[in-house]
Amino acid sequence: LIRVALNEKMSATICWINMMGPAVSLYSLAIIMEPTFQQERPDINHFQTVQRSIYLPSMTCLFVLCIVGMISSVHGLIVRWKQIAREEFCPAHAAYSFPLLMHALAVQSYRSSLDFFADADEISPTLKKALHVYWVVLVVAGTFIALTCIITYLVFLPTWVDVDTREEAEPPETYETSISMSQSLTYGESLIQPYVSPTILQANETGILIVSYDYQNSWCDLVRTLRIPAFGFEPMMRRRMFNRERNALKLFMGVQDVILEGDESRVEGDEDGDDIFENELERAMNAV
Repeated sequence: LIRVALNEKMSATICWINMMGPAVSLYSLAIIMEPTFQQERPDINHFQTVQRSIYLPSMTCLFVLCIVGMISSVHGLIVRWKQIAREEFCPAHAAYSFPLLMHALAVQSYRSSLDFFADADEISPTLKKALHVYWVVLVVAGTFIALTCIITYLVFLPTWVDVDTREEAEPPETYETSISMSQSLTYGESLIQPYVSPTILQANETGILIVSYDYQNSWCDLVRTLRIPAFGFEPMMRRRMFNRERNALKLFMGVQDVILEGDESRVEGDEDGDDIFENELERAMNAV
């Protein structure tokens, strides 16, 4: 939670998924504490005592972490909103569909635990009403977002499945990337860092290994391509952004840049953007 809040180099999709950690733990605890009685008449009083002394405080602690995770994820989206607005829809954006509903399920688990195991006079009616309203908002918003992501995903799916790589130059092998040649891959990460993870940068160079059908020769072959705009839940970077983030990593490490073919090409107007980027990088390094 702390790293998501402080590390602005993490992608927005990873920040959004972050809320699922405490939510899954809370829901799992709710399932674990469901009794499976092997006796015909168990000791209900002892069971309820254990529930109220151990289970309910644990659920409350995890619920607080769920709220903190939700705040952290929303803050991460707000901070990265400009980045999100520039991205085209890709397979990684499927990550937006399920965390909110998982969070709603965790909230419902906590509401149920209060109804079953807490004394009626110990729980404020205002708290119960607030939890109910919060849960309804989560279900409605989560359902809308999930349906939107699913429909959009199905619309774009054919373009991600049938990829034509005949006119594409195959990306370099992992040991031929600029990240590997500059020995940046094993540099490591920290709680607060002014650079993107080296493994993410290398994945943006090597692309994704897919099975491509050669219509001319009528056979399938394994090829690497950069035409699928995501790997896992990480959106693929544009070339301009990749060059900037790679330079940020190497500048932070103090190594000389490794220029590959095509890196020297610049988009019109990049000079001003690079100046702004270098100023932001300098401020981030000073903060670290």
